[in-house]
Amino acid sequence: MPAKSKAQANLMAAAEHGASFPKAKALRASMTTEQLHDFAATPRSFLPAHTRRPTVPTPRASRSGVGHPHRNLGTYLHPRKR
Repeated sequence: MPAKSKAQANLMAAAEHGASFPKAKALRASMTTEQLHDFAATPRSFLPAHTRRPTVPTPRASRSGVGHPHRNLGTYLHPRKR
C-alpha cells in the first residue's frame, strides 16, 4: 500500500529501520516488516509533504438568525417603548 504523504513515508522508514520513539515502536508492533517496507518504498516525487485530517463540517447559521439562540429574542427581551 503506498504512503499518502512524504511525512508518512518517512515515519514508516524510521519504524522499519528501528527508531526508538514511541510512535515507531507502536507501528512495529502493529505492522509487519513487509507492510512497513511497502509504505516506506513509495516514490515521493509527487506526494504532498503533509496531509490534513478530515474534518466534520459544522452547520452554518442562516442569515435569518435561527442559528444563535439569542438572535430572535430582541423583541422579547427589549419590548418597544411607546
